[in-house]
Amino acid sequence: MTKVDIYPVYVVWPQGGWQSDESMELAALRETIEEAGVVGYVEKMDNKWCYKSKCQPTIHEAYMFPLLVSKELDNWTKINTRKRRWMTVAEAKEIWPYAWMKEALDELVNRQTELAA
Repeated sequence: MTKVDIYPVYVVWPQGGWQSDESMELAALRETIEEAGVVGYVEKMDNKWCYKSKCQPTIHEAYMFPLLVSKELDNWTKINTRKRRWMTVAEAKEIWPYAWMKEALDELVNRQTELAA
Protein backbone atom coordinates (compact mmCIF):
# COMPACT_ATOMS: atom_id res chain seq x y z
CA MET A 1 0.00 0.00 0.00
CA THR A 2 1.34 3.36 -0.87
CA LYS A 3 0.53 6.87 0.16
CA VAL A 4 1.11 9.06 -2.84
CA ASP A 5 2.89 11.94 -1.16
CA ILE A 6 2.39 14.50 -3.92
CA TYR A 7 -1.38 14.14 -3.88
CA PRO A 8 -3.52 13.47 -0.78
CA VAL A 9 -4.77 10.08 -1.96
CA TYR A 10 -4.07 6.62 -0.62
CA VAL A 11 -3.73 3.85 -3.16
CA VAL A 12 -3.61 0.15 -2.50
CA TRP A 13 -2.20 -2.46 -4.88
CA PRO A 14 -2.82 -5.96 -3.54
CA GLN A 15 -2.67 -8.58 -6.22
CA GLY A 16 -4.72 -11.54 -7.27
CA GLY A 17 -6.90 -13.00 -9.95
CA TRP A 18 -10.50 -12.44 -10.85
CA GLN A 19 -13.49 -14.71 -11.08
CA SER A 20 -15.17 -15.35 -14.44
CA ASP A 21 -18.34 -13.60 -13.27
CA GLU A 22 -16.71 -10.31 -12.19
CA SER A 23 -15.01 -7.41 -13.91
CA MET A 24 -11.34 -6.73 -13.29
CA GLU A 25 -12.30 -3.56 -11.41
CA LEU A 26 -14.63 -5.50 -9.12
CA ALA A 27 -11.90 -8.11 -8.59
CA ALA A 28 -9.47 -5.32 -7.65
CA LEU A 29 -11.92 -4.02 -5.05
CA ARG A 30 -12.52 -7.53 -3.68
CA GLU A 31 -8.78 -8.16 -3.41
CA THR A 32 -8.20 -4.91 -1.49
CA ILE A 33 -10.94 -5.80 0.96
CA GLU A 34 -9.61 -9.36 1.41
CA GLU A 35 -5.90 -8.59 1.51
CA ALA A 36 -5.66 -5.08 2.93
CA GLY A 37 -8.94 -4.45 4.71
CA VAL A 38 -9.73 -1.23 2.87
CA VAL A 39 -12.77 -0.13 0.89
CA GLY A 40 -13.02 2.62 -1.67
CA TYR A 41 -13.50 3.71 -5.27
CA VAL A 42 -11.56 1.78 -7.90
CA GLU A 43 -10.12 3.98 -10.63
CA LYS A 44 -9.35 2.68 -14.10
CA MET A 45 -5.85 2.64 -15.53
CA ASP A 46 -5.65 1.68 -19.17
CA ASN A 47 -2.16 0.22 -19.10
CA LYS A 48 -1.17 -3.41 -19.04
CA TRP A 49 2.22 -4.60 -17.82
CA CYS A 50 3.76 -7.89 -18.92
CA TYR A 51 6.30 -9.82 -16.88
CA LYS A 52 7.98 -13.20 -16.95
CA SER A 53 7.05 -15.81 -14.38
CA LYS A 54 9.74 -16.66 -11.83
CA CYS A 55 8.92 -20.37 -11.94
CA GLN A 56 7.71 -21.07 -15.47
CA PRO A 57 8.54 -19.96 -19.01
CA THR A 58 5.34 -17.92 -19.06
CA ILE A 59 4.59 -14.25 -19.64
CA HIS A 60 1.89 -12.87 -17.34
CA GLU A 61 -0.21 -9.75 -17.74
CA ALA A 62 -0.81 -7.34 -14.88
CA TYR A 63 -3.35 -4.55 -14.61
CA MET A 64 -3.21 -1.89 -11.91
CA PHE A 65 -6.28 -0.23 -10.45
CA PRO A 66 -5.67 2.67 -8.07
CA LEU A 67 -8.12 2.77 -5.18
CA LEU A 68 -9.33 5.97 -3.54
CA VAL A 69 -9.66 4.66 0.00
CA SER A 70 -12.82 5.64 1.86
CA LYS A 71 -12.59 3.29 4.85
CA GLU A 72 -10.04 1.15 6.69
CA LEU A 73 -11.58 -1.98 8.19
CA ASP A 74 -10.58 -3.17 11.66
CA ASN A 75 -10.93 -6.81 10.58
CA TRP A 76 -10.59 -8.40 7.16
CA THR A 77 -10.28 -11.86 5.60
CA LYS A 78 -6.48 -12.08 5.55
CA ILE A 79 -5.67 -10.00 8.63
CA ASN A 80 -3.50 -12.81 10.00
CA THR A 81 -1.41 -13.16 6.84
CA ARG A 82 -1.50 -9.63 5.33
CA LYS A 83 -0.37 -6.62 7.29
CA ARG A 84 -1.56 -3.21 6.19
CA ARG A 85 1.27 -0.69 5.94
CA TRP A 86 1.02 2.79 4.49
CA MET A 87 4.22 4.11 2.95
CA THR A 88 5.54 6.84 0.71
CA VAL A 89 6.15 6.37 -3.00
CA ALA A 90 9.91 6.34 -2.37
CA GLU A 91 9.56 3.59 0.26
CA ALA A 92 7.40 1.48 -2.06
CA LYS A 93 9.89 1.82 -4.90
CA GLU A 94 12.69 0.67 -2.59
CA ILE A 95 10.94 -2.54 -1.55
CA TRP A 96 9.06 -3.52 -4.71
CA PRO A 97 11.26 -6.06 -6.47
CA TYR A 98 10.12 -5.68 -10.07
CA ALA A 99 10.69 -2.88 -12.56
CA TRP A 100 7.15 -3.15 -13.96
CA MET A 101 5.69 -2.42 -10.51
CA LYS A 102 7.85 0.68 -10.17
CA GLU A 103 6.88 1.76 -13.69
CA ALA A 104 3.19 1.38 -12.80
CA LEU A 105 3.68 3.42 -9.66
CA ASP A 106 5.50 6.14 -11.60
CA GLU A 107 2.64 6.25 -14.07
CA LEU A 108 0.09 6.61 -11.25
CA VAL A 109 2.11 9.42 -9.66
CA ASN A 110 2.35 11.21 -13.01
CA ARG A 111 -1.38 10.84 -13.58
CA GLN A 112 -2.23 12.12 -10.13
CA THR A 113 0.13 15.08 -10.60
CA GLU A 114 -1.62 15.98 -13.86
CA LEU A 115 -5.05 15.72 -12.21
CA ALA A 116 -3.94 17.95 -9.34
CA ALA A 117 -2.62 20.66 -11.72
